[in-house]
Amino acid sequence: MSGTFQRTDRVGDLMRRDIADILLRDVKDPRVRFVTITDVRLSKDLRNARVFFTVLLQEGQLLDDVTEALRHAAGFVQRKVGSRLQLRCTPHITFAYDTSFENGSRMDTILRGIEEELDSGRE
Repeated sequence: MSGTFQRTDRVGDLMRRDIADILLRDVKDPRVRFVTITDVRLSKDLRNARVFFTVLLQEGQLLDDVTEALRHAAGFVQRKVGSRLQLRCTPHITFAYDTSFENGSRMDTILRGIEEELDSGRE
C-alpha cells in the first residue's frame, strides 16, 4: 500500500493549513505572531492532534512564553478548526515545539566540521 495516504494524513494536512491561517488572522496574541506550523499528527481515531511548531523568537521573547500562548489559544483554535473542517468529532489539539530544525542544523554543523578536517588533512 505504498503511495497511498491514510485519512489521518489528509486531515492532518488540512488542519496544518487551517491552524496556520487561524494563528495568522484570528489569534490576537502577539506572542504567536512568528509561529510556523510544521506538522500535525493525528491519532488513528482522529480524536487527538499533536500540532508541531517552530518560532522565530524576537529579542527578549522566550519559547516558554510562546508555548504558553499556544496552550492558552488551543481551545479557540480547536473550535475554529472544527467549524472549518466539519468533522464528526473535532480533534483535541496540543501544541509541541518541533526540534527537527535544530537537530538538522546541529548535524549540518558537525558534518561541516568533519568535512573541514578531511580537507585540511589532504593538504
